[in-house]
Amino acid sequence: MFAMRRILILLLVAASAAGARGAFAATPLTTVRIASGLSLPLYVTAPPGDTTRLFIVEQRGSGSRGRIKIYENGAVLGTPYLTTDSLAAGGEQGLLGLAFAPDYSTSGRFYLDYTDSTGATVIARHTVSGNPDVANPVGTRILTIPQPFANHNGGWIAFGPDGYLYIGMGDGGDAGDPGDRAQNLNSLLGKILRIDVSGTTYTSPPTNPYFGATPGLDEIWAYGLRNPWRNSFDRKTHDLVIADVGQNQREEIDFAPAGTDAGANYGWRCFEGNISFAPSTTIPCGSCAAAGCPKIFPAYEYNHSVGCAVTGGYVYRGCDIPDLNGQYFFADYCTADIWTGQFQNGLLQNVVKRTTELAPSGGFIINSITSFGEDQRGELYICDQSGQVFKIVPAAPVQEADMPALRVQSALGDTLGSSAVGNAILPGIVPFADAGSRVRGVGYLKSARIRDCAEISGNCLTAHGRLDPFDVDLETCVDPVAGTVTRRFVFTNTSASPRDLTYVDVITPRLRGDPDGAMTSAPAGAGKTAVLVQYDASSPDRWIVHSGSGSVGASYSSDVDAASPLVARIAADQALLGGTSAGPGFVGLALGFAFGPVAPAAPESVTVVTRVQSSPPTGVPPPSSPPVARGQLRFLSPVPFRSTLDLEIGLGRDETISLDVFDLAGRHVRTLTRGVAPAGFTPTRWDGRVEGGIDAPSGIYFLRLRGGNWLLTRRVALVR
Repeated sequence: MFAMRRILILLLVAASAAGARGAFAATPLTTVRIASGLSLPLYVTAPPGDTTRLFIVEQRGSGSRGRIKIYENGAVLGTPYLTTDSLAAGGEQGLLGLAFAPDYSTSGRFYLDYTDSTGATVIARHTVSGNPDVANPVGTRILTIPQPFANHNGGWIAFGPDGYLYIGMGDGGDAGDPGDRAQNLNSLLGKILRIDVSGTTYTSPPTNPYFGATPGLDEIWAYGLRNPWRNSFDRKTHDLVIADVGQNQREEIDFAPAGTDAGANYGWRCFEGNISFAPSTTIPCGSCAAAGCPKIFPAYEYNHSVGCAVTGGYVYRGCDIPDLNGQYFFADYCTADIWTGQFQNGLLQNVVKRTTELAPSGGFIINSITSFGEDQRGELYICDQSGQVFKIVPAAPVQEADMPALRVQSALGDTLGSSAVGNAILPGIVPFADAGSRVRGVGYLKSARIRDCAEISGNCLTAHGRLDPFDVDLETCVDPVAGTVTRRFVFTNTSASPRDLTYVDVITPRLRGDPDGAMTSAPAGAGKTAVLVQYDASSPDRWIVHSGSGSVGASYSSDVDAASPLVARIAADQALLGGTSAGPGFVGLALGFAFGPVAPAAPESVTVVTRVQSSPPTGVPPPSSPPVARGQLRFLSPVPFRSTLDLEIGLGRDETISLDVFDLAGRHVRTLTRGVAPAGFTPTRWDGRVEGGIDAPSGIYFLRLRGGNWLLTRRVALVR
């Protein structure tokens, strides 16, 4: 793949760049160098379940021997995991692939793909020794495939979700597939092979397309490939992505969705990408042009004005960058350019160039990308042929809005849940815009670093973060019938000395976007915080009841206040003042849990229960509505709204009014009501349409309520 490639300048096939969040991650990225001084590194992987080690494949070192080295605890171990015999020394030869068996933890089996001293491709089985960091040096050859030339050896091997070993084989080399091997079903070259290695030797699965009496070799799973260089299975969807290096004009990425029928023909040498290349005399149906001989055309291709040798990668399924989930990384060996895109309907779309973004700091350079790698957590790495390995990481903290969030609709129709950092999602809270809850003297939970993947199962979310020095583990569950959000936090001190822990949970809903009231309905009791209540100040149909408890020894505090000073006190790590009532106004509720100095490794837990209901809590009388001095305009629907906005017009006396909608440019959009309206509150509605009856587009609008000698304007967002 490497030494034989030539950069040719042809017409540009531009990658489509999209600015929407779905096109690329909002979290900025970079790379950090984790290893250097290696000899031709070209693959990184890890055994199943091993989250502490990385295994780095060196193509060749001294004596033309391939090596596997272990990276652990920030350093490459001095003793190689394995050193091979002397291998073929061509630019595309050597130790090319490594795959750990799915049962490696018990069987100790792993498999290599290399070109031996004769140039033949060898698939060999090895086992780990009694030392988990050292393999037994002698392995067993299970498959040997002669190679007619020194290039196009493929080299990728991996276990598929079906437990079989998949092998990527190039067409045997030289240029143009002179032996017409890729279309020849009686040759193992130019193919994806699939074999069963569970026994002492290999067998071919009977579900392979040419197994048994069907013409063709039993091992073949797919054919028509030139030099598949670095393929991968999507660990979530099980789709197979094949990056096939082209000849003179096209580089291609092929996509095989999970469940694809075996026997696909990816076209080489009939086609290079989407363009005709050369006839084949061995194609099963006799001719490249035969109508009954379908080919699978690329999910994506680019020409040689962009690069000259594709390096396949992975669909990101890691934990550290949630908004990157589902993005496929790939690169070009010649240019060291890196792109991402998403597979949609069998095509790689929204392809974005990320080379500059992923350039490492510290004066390091990524020169020749031989491979991507994936650890057991799904985080991605880049192998640079110059002897370096880099990890793809966030360049800035992941924003709360880019993390998973639990959202469940309650029986009352409200959306309830929490973000992955534990901030509540309740009526009247704009998700991810609230000030958020905080560990006093440490920081907001929304600033926590992701420790592991957040998971949502049914009506529950689990998440794991780190807010130094505390590990924070969260479980949120929503009971939609009862209308409750229950959040349980576990804080563990990871430092070597005791650290003070005070957690403050704060919510600042705006139930209708207008002033609310709040009160303490019950003081703190044995093992429980005070019970705080928030309600709409004028005509309450939603009540929020906020209370909690902590592990043994916790002391409690609470506060009910106007939102702005409450949020400011929490941001300044000041004590809660114990306020018992607030409003009408924009108000907030806060609960404090103080544990004092927490010993190293000692977990402390906090449980907060927030209930949303349509009637006053037991023992709390409904508030009396204050008189309306003059016009009021209140939102009854959540805002932003998607289609229909319910409102109330409040008047202190019977009066002639008008209520109109204007857009951001001041243009009249719709008249909602005109005429005499009675004193008190009158419901009305905007159906989200303009005067002519068609839907108004998404955007910012102004509702203008005009009385005899007064004018009231409210801003609202329509999001379709």
